[in-house]
Amino acid sequence: MQKVLQVLLLVGLAPSFGNAHPQKHSELRAIAVKRPNIVVRGSYLGKVEIWAVPTGTGISPEGGLVGKARRNNAAGEKETWLFPIVCDSPLIPSTEVFVKAFDVKGNQVGRKSLPYSGAGDIAQALCGE
Repeated sequence: MQKVLQVLLLVGLAPSFGNAHPQKHSELRAIAVKRPNIVVRGSYLGKVEIWAVPTGTGISPEGGLVGKARRNNAAGEKETWLFPIVCDSPLIPSTEVFVKAFDVKGNQVGRKSLPYSGAGDIAQALCGE
């Protein structure tokens, strides 16, 4: 009787193992400049924000929100998000440009900066100035 019960339990549980969905892990992988866009790559993201720390005195080191990137392909494991570069935007001049990525529930999953430091390098990378 005990073996019959064990078999019934295994048979009853087996379908739930077959229907299990793999966990979709939100991830921010990369940020780059590919004119005319800032390109962000990630997985299963719900939102990508572009931030900048402007030049000047009395400026918050946390920077300010410049805008939101838009997903350029289907949601999933290999997402590409684009933010158009406008050379008279608050990105220029900035001492740092970075992205914050969020999952579909709104939790921040990553932060990455462009690989340029200083207002001159950032201006050159974004607009060739």
